[in-house]
Amino acid sequence: MPSVANCVMQRLYRRDIWRDFKPRQNNAEEVQGWNGNHPSLRRLVSSSSSGTNVVVDVGVWKGQSTITMANAMKAAGIDGCVIAVDTFLGSPEHWSMGGDLFERANGRPDLYETFLDNVALANLTDYVVPVPQTSVTAARILRGLGIKAAIVHIDAAHEYEEVIRDAEEYWEILSAGGYLVGDDYDQSWGGVVRAAGVFSAKVGLPLTIEPPKWILRKVDA
Repeated sequence: MPSVANCVMQRLYRRDIWRDFKPRQNNAEEVQGWNGNHPSLRRLVSSSSSGTNVVVDVGVWKGQSTITMANAMKAAGIDGCVIAVDTFLGSPEHWSMGGDLFERANGRPDLYETFLDNVALANLTDYVVPVPQTSVTAARILRGLGIKAAIVHIDAAHEYEEVIRDAEEYWEILSAGGYLVGDDYDQSWGGVVRAAGVFSAKVGLPLTIEPPKWILRKVDA
C-alpha cells in the first residue's frame, strides 16, 4: 500500500481494512454509475500539483468515480489515495427506481459490499480508503484528523441545500490550488445548477463547466 494511503488508513482505522478481504464475485463486470468515468476526473488527478495526494470522492454509489480516479493515480505512479465517502444506503431517486439497482438484505442495501467487491476486483485496494458515513459527518471527521485533499468530487445529493452544504464542508479541507468538482450540472437538476452558481459567487471564484461537471479551483490559502 502506498505510504499516503497507509497513513490515512491508519489514522482512520488503525488497521488495513482490506486485509483478508475476499470479494463475493469471481468475475469483474462493468461498474454501474453515472458520469463516474468523466475525463475531467482522470485529468485532474494525473495533473494535481496542490502539494497533497489525497482525493475525496463524496457520493460514490458502486465505485465508478472512485475507481476512475484511483486508476489514474495508480497509472501516474502517484503515492496517494482516494477516500470514498457514502452512506451506501442509496438516495431517494435510487429507491424510486425499483428493486433492480441493489439487493436489500434484511431491509439494508448491499451497496457497501458491492463497492468493496468492485474496488477489490479492480485491484485498487492499495489506493482506496472507504468511509461509510454521511457527507457532513465524514467531512468533519477528516477535518478533525487534519486530512487535506487535492481534489474533492461531490455527488452525494441533488437538492440545493445539500449540495451547498457539501460544498461548504469540503471546501474547508481542500488545499490551496486544489479542485472542487461537482456532478450533475444540468437543467434537469436545477438544485445543483443553483448551488454551483451561488457557491461560486460566495467564494468569489470563476466556475468552469465541463458538462455535467462543475469545477472550482481554490486559489487562496
